[in-house]
Amino acid sequence: MKILVALKPTYDINQLKFDSEGVPLLETCPITLGEADKCALEEALRIKESNKAIVIAVTVGESQSHIKGIRDALAMGADEGYLIKMKNAWNISSIAVAKAIASFAQLTGPYDVIFTGAGAGDTHSSIIGPMISALLDFRLIAGADQVEVSENMVKATCKMEDGTYYYESDLPVVITVTSEANEPRIPTLKAIIRSKSMPIKEVDPSVLSLSVEEFKDLKVLKHSIERKRIILEASDQKSAEESVEKIITFLKSEGVI
Repeated sequence: MKILVALKPTYDINQLKFDSEGVPLLETCPITLGEADKCALEEALRIKESNKAIVIAVTVGESQSHIKGIRDALAMGADEGYLIKMKNAWNISSIAVAKAIASFAQLTGPYDVIFTGAGAGDTHSSIIGPMISALLDFRLIAGADQVEVSENMVKATCKMEDGTYYYESDLPVVITVTSEANEPRIPTLKAIIRSKSMPIKEVDPSVLSLSVEEFKDLKVLKHSIERKRIILEASDQKSAEESVEKIITFLKSEGVI
């Protein structure tokens, strides 16, 4: 069995800070693999341990953060690591990334399973996996919280707001994994040292016949909510009743009730 895991280093939003005008301070924010991506890799590694699979990790970009992301994947247990070298990786459109991964899969496959995180920590668009599935004409299971793979079949559990869904699919399949699926392993010191000697193979976009599409950020600001700061005083029962009526009237005018 051959498994591909598509990874994306992202800004650690838990450590993201903003200036007084709400502009994110990206220069000081650490970059790491997203939690959903780590969980996707963990699922692949568990299948490897039970089915003797080969796990290949790939990312799109050429910065030190992308190199470190693949190095971390190798330390966790991936067998091979690839870097699709594209400049300005942070500004590459989602469809261009999906085309890069799909073309890479065609070049280095065939693959039985392709894993991605259900959503990246920065954009959380959740569209890379479905687009890869469409481009390769693979079946798709999106938002998996639990995955079981046998020789020719995959079973997945997806917990949604309206209930829990159970899926079965033949291979090949694309599976997007949530950040609640598992607890990603922490590499041992020995594994980290071993990963430093493992090669990271580079792939030029021209080999994949890609035309890179980029977008430009116009403005990114911290989301803020203006407080109404409406204070109603009630000193006795009558004023309390009046205040309640005012609150209900106000909530109706705001469309809350």
